Amino acid sequence: MRAGAWAKGRLFRKYFRYFLLLVGSALLVSEATGLYFANQETRTALVTLQREKALGAALRIEQFAKDIERQIGWTLLPQAGGGDPIDQRYVELLKLLRQVPAITEASWLDADGREQLHVSRLTMDRIGSAIDRSGDPAFRGPKPGGTWFGPVYFLKETEPYMTLAVAPERRGEGVTLAEVNLKLIWDLVSRIRVGTTGYAYVVDPGGRLLSHPDIGLVLRKTDLSGLPQVQAALGGTTGLDGTESSGPDAVAVSPEPGTGRDPQGNPVLAASAPI
Repeated sequence: MRAGAWAKGRLFRKYFRYFLLLVGSALLVSEATGLYFANQETRTALVTLQREKALGAALRIEQFAKDIERQIGWTLLPQAGGGDPIDQRYVELLKLLRQVPAITEASWLDADGREQLHVSRLTMDRIGSAIDRSGDPAFRGPKPGGTWFGPVYFLKETEPYMTLAVAPERRGEGVTLAEVNLKLIWDLVSRIRVGTTGYAYVVDPGGRLLSHPDIGLVLRKTDLSGLPQVQAALGGTTGLDGTESSGPDAVAVSPEPGTGRDPQGNPVLAASAPI
């Protein structure tokens, strides 16, 4: 009797251990599955938030450029009255600098590409200089009724600038040029935060850093073209719903959506939007 009871107890303990192992394994699998899906949901939410912030910043920067374009357009309106048209345009350019703090210099080139007016916050104004600027890309770039956006350059290696050139419908009326300080974009991008460590930055079509919370990286003209998320942003875009798109509401994604690397090679979540 004692031997039989002992054998039964041993068998019970054996199956009880198997049962505990089975239940424990099931709980671990369930917990791991729950953690995986919770992680995926958190990841998706973060990437969606990043995309929204990137798109919002891109639209604000685009609006910044469009506002300046519209202000320049006012200087192209036909001059009324019988006064000297050069003097009238000069007054309009002075108004432009007063109304748009981001513009530091503005010029008006006649139909032959000769500079007739130049106003500046940095240098002396010029009137009737007739400097030949017909070979300037800013003069040749805009089509009638259109706007030409030049590449970003750094004035005295410190502040990013861009040239805007606007031509009237009748190209015979010349072209108005403006040198735009992009520091406002740096201020905008520097304020964007995602969580405690996330940040935003802007690159040009070649992947060169144009705006970043660490201005030193910008001044060193840091090249980020090797980062996977930058390559994806420059190479193709998709809409927020995942379909291919090339419009202003498109968002570029990396080969594995949401993934990327920081300049130190660490894995990060990333999203972008074209300007």
